[in-house]
Amino acid sequence: MSAPLLVQGDARALPLPDASVDLIVTSPPYFGQRDYRDAGGSLAGQIGAEPTPQAYVDALLAVTRECMRVLKPAGSLFVNLGDSYYSGRCAPGRTTVDAKSPGRTARREGASALDRPGLGIPPKSQLLLPERYRIGCVDELDLIARATIVWAKQNGLPESVTDRVRCSHEYVYHFTKSARYYSAVDEIREPHNPVSVARSTRRYDAGDMFSTGSANTLNPKQFCNPLGKLPGSVWTIPSQPLNVPDHVAHKRCCGGRKRKGCEDGLDHYAAFPFALVRPIILGWSPREVCTACGEGRRPVADRTKVPDRPGRVQHRSVDALLGGHGADGRAGSRFISTVRTTGYACACPDTTAPATPGIVLDPFGGTGSTGLVAAMHGRIGVSVDASWDYTGGIARWRVNDPHERARAAGLEPEKVSVIPRLAPGQGSLFDGTG
Repeated sequence: MSAPLLVQGDARALPLPDASVDLIVTSPPYFGQRDYRDAGGSLAGQIGAEPTPQAYVDALLAVTRECMRVLKPAGSLFVNLGDSYYSGRCAPGRTTVDAKSPGRTARREGASALDRPGLGIPPKSQLLLPERYRIGCVDELDLIARATIVWAKQNGLPESVTDRVRCSHEYVYHFTKSARYYSAVDEIREPHNPVSVARSTRRYDAGDMFSTGSANTLNPKQFCNPLGKLPGSVWTIPSQPLNVPDHVAHKRCCGGRKRKGCEDGLDHYAAFPFALVRPIILGWSPREVCTACGEGRRPVADRTKVPDRPGRVQHRSVDALLGGHGADGRAGSRFISTVRTTGYACACPDTTAPATPGIVLDPFGGTGSTGLVAAMHGRIGVSVDASWDYTGGIARWRVNDPHERARAAGLEPEKVSVIPRLAPGQGSLFDGTG
């Protein structure tokens, strides 16, 4: 459980070799929402401050093109992206800091294209930026749009509008470079709903040779996997607050001691929830990559038949489907097939070849959420961010803090002690580089 690699760099020029990354999980800055800061001023060249929505989409596509350079052919890209509303008020530009959550990432007010006239978009309209970006990835970059995950926030922020619904979700887009790519969804399957299994049992029994119902082609062996069901496309996950300690937030401005009334400390308003990143990393990045064939090792399932009350005629019960499926077709015998993961294998016939950890990249690393979760689950996490305030400040603290490391590993608070603190000097491989 080492620390992720923290790299200060531009997402449009990643300091990584071609085809070296197994999975990319990221959340770019949203258009016109924040003024990301670095060393006391606005971060130069930051994405999200473009003059028009199209310029913003073009910037995202440039980053995605660079991501495709470093992504392996069998890799996946997951992008969390939200939309913005066009006000068209032409308000004077200014940037404010929330007094309740002072921070270096300031809220924009009238400082972006969201408040400028002449964009050709009706006021109060959504800009449809996620849709524009997704279409651009397919049309311009020839990517495969595999899925859209709806991140439903249980604790979304309140809004002052009174004539539309409150926005309480964001999108996570799944792209691949090729039709065949690495996936290990067995690692993140969910328990079957007993009601659904019971319903499938009735459907199967309708066509069973021992029942009197009409034939039914919906055989439960085709959709009741004993390891569980596939995750759905709607993930209900609360946003995760990040409380940066004063000795980190005010190290540069106050020497580690927060002065009364100081509003210049480091903070972050939109840190990735660990619970959102974890299933993506477990399901689409290999823990081990074979050095002989270069493939990520996938889970191997073993199916075992066990007798269930010999001498009884065949019958599909709810309990049988929950524990396994498949039975001997002969009357007077009954076998249940149980399935469990027994190991991991690649294309090599010999699975004893040396292996290296899979590499997970976040080109907009921010506070290091993606890299930390990857590292705590046996991968190499690489977190790239242009701001040294994040890379050398919040992220550096976070990847060393035992409580944050335990949360990234998915452990309960009482089990924090089992997560070791990093040894002195065990920092980022690229720590401090430009």
